Amino acid sequence: MSAMQNPQPSDPRKSADPASDDDASDLKGVVGQLQAAVGGAERVLLGDLVDAMGRSSIAAVLLVPALLLVSPLSGVPGASIVGGTVIALISGQILLRRQKVWLPELIRTRSLPGPALRRALAWLRKPARRLDGLVPARPGGGDDTWWTPLLALLCLCLGLAMPMMELIPFSSSIAATLISALSLSMLTGRLTIALVAIALAALAIGGVVWLL
Repeated sequence: MSAMQNPQPSDPRKSADPASDDDASDLKGVVGQLQAAVGGAERVLLGDLVDAMGRSSIAAVLLVPALLLVSPLSGVPGASIVGGTVIALISGQILLRRQKVWLPELIRTRSLPGPALRRALAWLRKPARRLDGLVPARPGGGDDTWWTPLLALLCLCLGLAMPMMELIPFSSSIAATLISALSLSMLTGRLTIALVAIALAALAIGGVVWLL
């Protein structure tokens, strides 16, 4: 994402897209709203992607940078730096119980290539449908659960660590996968997603340490 530039904003009509007003309550809904926001634009502002989540919970907004870092876009130079910063900012606001996400204009005006975004989101649709089928959302999600601050704190720590992962290609994708699972757990109200993701991450880290 360091290759991001300050282009002309993507089509302002997208802000009036009905899809942006829907409340995304699962992973497929988040991907669908992002696809609607990207449309056929050549460059898409990061702020437009965040705004596309409309009335969705902040957990849904947190899924945006996490999913992008899980996708092939994670290979873009500087992606882990910008993505980690955004994740840390959003996670901190979840801890503060804010109802609406704030991002500095410097980050909101960063942009991503539209064609690469469309490919990444198309790649995400299939796993999104499968995961939603395995773990459907609960009514009301998990914004008010006792474990939401704990997951947000973990996301904050991972986001702050991401810039240091820039030196290791695609390592940020591993952290982003865990953040995506934690975000989805907060969005759907299914703690099982987070517990399984944390357990798998612990096993992976343990395996690496054992090999060393």
